[in-house]
Amino acid sequence: MKTAIITVGKEVLTGKTINTNLTSIASKLNQIGIDVNRSFVIDDKVEEYYEILDFINEDLVIFTGGLGPTIDDITRETVIKYFGVDTYINNEILAGIKTYFDHIGLEMKDTNNKQALFPKKSIILENKLGTAPGVIFENNGTTIVIFPEPPPEMLPMLDKLIEYLKERLDIKLFSRGFRLVGTGESTMEKSLTGFYDLHPNVNIAPYAGIGEIKYIFTSNSEDDLDKAMEEFYAKYSGFIYGNLDDTLEGVIVGLLAKNKMIISVVESCTGGMLASSITNVSGSSSVFHESIVTYSNEAKTKYLDISLDTLNTYGAVSSKCALEMSKGLSNKTNADITVSITGIAGPTGGTPKKPVGLVYFGVTFNGETITHKKMFNGNRYMIRKRATIFALNLVRKQLNGK
Repeated sequence: MKTAIITVGKEVLTGKTINTNLTSIASKLNQIGIDVNRSFVIDDKVEEYYEILDFINEDLVIFTGGLGPTIDDITRETVIKYFGVDTYINNEILAGIKTYFDHIGLEMKDTNNKQALFPKKSIILENKLGTAPGVIFENNGTTIVIFPEPPPEMLPMLDKLIEYLKERLDIKLFSRGFRLVGTGESTMEKSLTGFYDLHPNVNIAPYAGIGEIKYIFTSNSEDDLDKAMEEFYAKYSGFIYGNLDDTLEGVIVGLLAKNKMIISVVESCTGGMLASSITNVSGSSSVFHESIVTYSNEAKTKYLDISLDTLNTYGAVSSKCALEMSKGLSNKTNADITVSITGIAGPTGGTPKKPVGLVYFGVTFNGETITHKKMFNGNRYMIRKRATIFALNLVRKQLNGK
């Protein structure tokens, strides 16, 4: 099935928004044996839509973006008009949009009505996080899909599309995978030399993110898939923290809840990112009660009793400071496990002895405090994100006794 993905929006063309939807859609399609032939990014102008649709001849055409209520959000009506299909206003969807606005205390504008416009013969993709439903419809052998742009709204719809395509094409593929942390893609690929050849009937695809990697296994034989995954797990279980649907923070909250433990964290360069990651998990209130961001030296002494001698002799970015931060927090909170992070996220503030990307960690558990030193590459956000993931993995390993 030849496939084209068309992303709509000036924000992507100008580089203000990274086109993560392309990666998400292409990788999901690849898992069921569909490769994307072409990808385009267009401005939200009617002539742009018509030119690209006149040019392509793919069997599956996926649009993302341009489904909002504003005057420049024209994807739905433009694509529908191009294909010349009969339409209707779905009153149930329209009522749902009004309920959404009532819930957030805003008046719904008439411009939102177009978000309930659909081809008469179509499949509506419900949007539980916004006002723009997606849609799938067929026209002269072409499958057309229209998604909203925000990834949290688009991704659940993408899963529905995959189910639709698997049923329509009678695709008999099995796909599962692992999430890994604590290792890099290049290291893994070198270690996997020869592994792929042992499992010729299984497609094994790595997808590297910031600080972690997904390995997705796909095959038309469930037995072959199971064998490949079992051997992969036996080889890399130390890095595997869960399946594709898991998150590192979710696994940690689960481990803490299982062991009836409380965690507290103190952060400097990550500025609350670690605490935010933990509280992203529903039910985290049972294991996470408090955190502190001690961004300045004054805050470190004020809230954690870090000695001036430590700060003057070793500096805030040091193993000694990370140790005292974690121990100090443990004394203050009596949490079962405490974690500290202190480092230089950049792009300024680095020195030859303490360069940008240098981060120290402290973990206090079972009365013992251990420290770790790491150097991270990337921009400010990437360093902070990698430090957060590294800290979460330290907690995971401690709770698992590794």
